[in-house]
Amino acid sequence: MLILTRKAEQGIVIDQVTTVRILSIDGDRVKIGIDAPTSITVLREELLEQVAGQNREAARPGGNPRAVQQLKSLGRNGASRSNGGSTERADSNGVAPEPEHR
Repeated sequence: MLILTRKAEQGIVIDQVTTVRILSIDGDRVKIGIDAPTSITVLREELLEQVAGQNREAARPGGNPRAVQQLKSLGRNGASRSNGGSTERADSNGVAPEPEHR
């Protein structure tokens, strides 16, 4: 694991296509922005772990009907991502459309 120290408004570039920028720091909360191509899935770690656990539960013989419903609702509801004051709906993978650059 690479460990870096960054200040607000500083960023890092990953593989020349993804930029992770520290937007603000407020106490123990850090607001980050991620600029990545739409081909790269970006998920919060806790969401990925939750979905993986629900997938395992739903795949069990006899499955958990509640987990199946929760997985289905994730696809219908999506997630939202803030984009410069507006909020965009994410697709079923939790990825919002790439903002238009002007």
